Amino acid sequence: MLQRIKIIYENNKIWIYLIRHLLISMIFAATAILIDTGYLPVMDFIPSAFATNTDLARSILATLAGALLTITTFTFSTIMVVLTMYSSNFSPRVVENFLTDKVSMKVLGIFVGGFLYCITTLLFMRDIMQGLPVISATIGVIYSILCIIYFIKFVYTVSGSIQASKLINKLYLQAYEMIETGMDYRQKFERIDVFDVDQFPKCFDVHSASSGYLELINFEGILDLIKNIDCKIVVRPCIGDYMAKNMNLFSVYYKEQSQLPDNFDKKLYNCLSLTSQKMILGDYKFSIQKIVEIALRAISPGINDPNTAIHCIKILGVLLSKIGESDGKYTSIQFKDYKGKLIYEDFNFEKDLYNTFYQIIHYGKTDLSVVFALFEALKIIMLSCSESSLYSVRNFAKYLFERCGDFHENDFDKLKLVDYLNEITTFKYPTN
Repeated sequence: MLQRIKIIYENNKIWIYLIRHLLISMIFAATAILIDTGYLPVMDFIPSAFATNTDLARSILATLAGALLTITTFTFSTIMVVLTMYSSNFSPRVVENFLTDKVSMKVLGIFVGGFLYCITTLLFMRDIMQGLPVISATIGVIYSILCIIYFIKFVYTVSGSIQASKLINKLYLQAYEMIETGMDYRQKFERIDVFDVDQFPKCFDVHSASSGYLELINFEGILDLIKNIDCKIVVRPCIGDYMAKNMNLFSVYYKEQSQLPDNFDKKLYNCLSLTSQKMILGDYKFSIQKIVEIALRAISPGINDPNTAIHCIKILGVLLSKIGESDGKYTSIQFKDYKGKLIYEDFNFEKDLYNTFYQIIHYGKTDLSVVFALFEALKIIMLSCSESSLYSVRNFAKYLFERCGDFHENDFDKLKLVDYLNEITTFKYPTN
């Protein structure tokens, strides 16, 4: 349930931030109006320095309303320019990173809320007797100071967001946190390379009733369903995979049909959540994909920025080194005293290694600096990965040499590539 709430929040958090700031501004407006009209008799307790007459209040509020509306328009235009630049220079997938940034979401809500406050209090200013002190203008001035602070913060955020290094670092921290969180959870259970289902004579599959990206698997809910059932359920897709209608979601291996509850397939299906678009929540591969796309855009002929691509490749090496610390391809999830067991494929280092680098190899194989960076990334990985993952690194180094070696026939280039390959294939962990 909590994960579903998080998905709803992620899908609508831009509107949530906007509505929240609009509600706050309306609370300020209602409070100011009640004080100015005398319904809240607190004016006597407010220092006279914070009170103004109605004419001055109208002038201040009208000026602030026009200024805030102008700044809102300018801010919206700036956001559109940054989004266009993100899409053209980096990747369309990283657009949401700027849109969902807290400062970006807050700034429009604060400016629109300030404009709403000003015009609302101006509307009720006619009900206030001429010559009586009012507090609306003072609150408006304080609100405008807050808007200026956020506008400066927004400008600073925009100036930092358009820098490739800061964007890459933000994506790296996002991916690393998800990988670390996921691996910490998986360490509670058994990691395996293969799974056996021979002890279960019967099997059926659960298929998708709709299409979309898999964004949530309720492992606890599935295990509660099979708490007293001697069975094994294999989850076929991974979080972030696109599932078309009628694709296989689960394979259920069991002994007796009588053990399964009614509508068991529907209950299993309800433990999954499909969305129309990919979300960053729980999908570390999506964050890695964004860094890969920035690297691909950097080595494209139109941009030709190999140094950014090299930085991305080394960052990817660090992320994969973290994944390489884990052994096994599957997580066997089973709670204590539960009969049922759940098999889920994740942190498959060999597959993640290939899926991360194969596009970069294809488009960057003729750029020697990119090839060297790929070997350097493999060296970063092998220094931290497990013994089983080291075997995959060595095989991938051979694959990389075979794909790129023919494009660099110069003796010096070839010698350097051979040195990289030998260093990786002959590497051994130091013994104590």
